Amino acid sequence: MNSVSFGIRRVNRLRRAAEKARELASDLDRLPDTSAFSGEWSANDGANKLLGAFDALRLKAGFTLRAFVYREGSNGNGIIWAVPADAPPIAADECPRLEDTWLQPPKPPGALPLMQAIEGDGSPWSYLSASILSREAAEFGAIWHGCVWSDQTILSKPPRQVDDPNVRDHEDKLTEDAPLGNWTWCGAAPRTWQPTYADRGTSRQVVLHIHNAIGGEEIYRATDTYPVGSYVGQTETSAVCTGDRFIVY
Repeated sequence: MNSVSFGIRRVNRLRRAAEKARELASDLDRLPDTSAFSGEWSANDGANKLLGAFDALRLKAGFTLRAFVYREGSNGNGIIWAVPADAPPIAADECPRLEDTWLQPPKPPGALPLMQAIEGDGSPWSYLSASILSREAAEFGAIWHGCVWSDQTILSKPPRQVDDPNVRDHEDKLTEDAPLGNWTWCGAAPRTWQPTYADRGTSRQVVLHIHNAIGGEEIYRATDTYPVGSYVGQTETSAVCTGDRFIVY
């Protein structure tokens, strides 16, 4: 098994670039005044800006992207689809709706989930990029209560205990690399905390350790498994440790 660990600075640079592209692409000012706060879906042309932040990934030939954003009050959500390249632009209210999905988002005819239309250069970095892209795309258009991924932090070091004598009193409890807290471990601590890629022969695997302080605080392991030649990952999560903070919007 070949494995590669990625420096957290490089990973965070990619994530910040994606966040910036996503925020610009789904800016509230891009929406018509009549729908900005009315609880409606509107078409948005910014999905390509998000994909453009990922140099190791690209859209498969024959596809283009269609995105829609939802606004209600100060909250927002969004969705990105890959559609045939010759598909004409379509308004949200002209699309079929996913009736069994939260907020019933529009789905254009012939649309595929974004990651099914993504290809890359096959490098370890491309699979790490796919793990970031899938999460950033799910956060496209998200504002306030619509946010899930934006407030989570990818770690590269183990968390620190509040009562650790080596931790100075003034140290920030929210230090990105090693959050400070009262941690209860759910099992053995990971040997490697950095974001990691592994070639497992019939699959490719990316492992991230992530701090989420929203709701009940926890650090969890996310394992994304990709079939060879595909950037559609299956994610499994497991709790590493829990903290004592509870944050709500």
